[in-house]
Amino acid sequence: MVRTVLYAVYFGLVILLSQFLVLLPYYILRLFGLKKIAKTFIKWGAIATARLVIMGIGAKVRVHGLENLPMDRQRICLVSNHQGIFDVPLIIGYLPLQIAFIAKVELKKVPLLNWWLFAIGAILLDRKSRRSAIEAIRAGVERIKAGQVLAIFPEGTRSRSNRIGSFKPGSLKLAYRSGSVIVPVTIKNCYRLLEEKGRIQPGPVDLYVHEAVDTAGLDEEGQKGLAEQLKTTIAGPLMDES
Repeated sequence: MVRTVLYAVYFGLVILLSQFLVLLPYYILRLFGLKKIAKTFIKWGAIATARLVIMGIGAKVRVHGLENLPMDRQRICLVSNHQGIFDVPLIIGYLPLQIAFIAKVELKKVPLLNWWLFAIGAILLDRKSRRSAIEAIRAGVERIKAGQVLAIFPEGTRSRSNRIGSFKPGSLKLAYRSGSVIVPVTIKNCYRLLEEKGRIQPGPVDLYVHEAVDTAGLDEEGQKGLAEQLKTTIAGPLMDES
């Protein structure tokens, strides 16, 4: 419990300091019309901040398959399993891309964190509203076509385990409609940092980047088959209990 309290203080300080060291310069750069510089600055600022969030837990992160990231492609969608609340900083901090997510609309009311959501280009979704879901898909397609890397968790909720749940119907529409390349990502043991025992505990975490799959030209049957293929690929490393 002491470790959890100390980490909460540490996390708060990291987020607070990042407002002045990362977000303030970012918004100033944008204010002066230096959008390209601002984009690069927020990318590396987000990576640094996310790594501090993970490192403060005492997690040892091992990344496998970085060479599978299609850095030469403009339209990229990351599809990952979802184990716990630290999945997002894990992906942002350890993949060398500027990554946005679809986030719960409630998070825009969280002080300090909401500024980060706006800066990284997160798409806010009200899960109770069908209209919000349609708008999120539309916005996501536009972002991907504009070159923004978007990460999605097709399970729709945290598994809190090394098991992978069913993909929600329509969860991959963003990728299909944008004609993007899908990069399957496996997160392993991240739930053990908090969700397993309900308190912060250090430990090893693995992040697997699998070979990219092109979605261009897929018909409805092809899309269904790809969803199952992606689930099998992502689940692969989770079968090993080590």
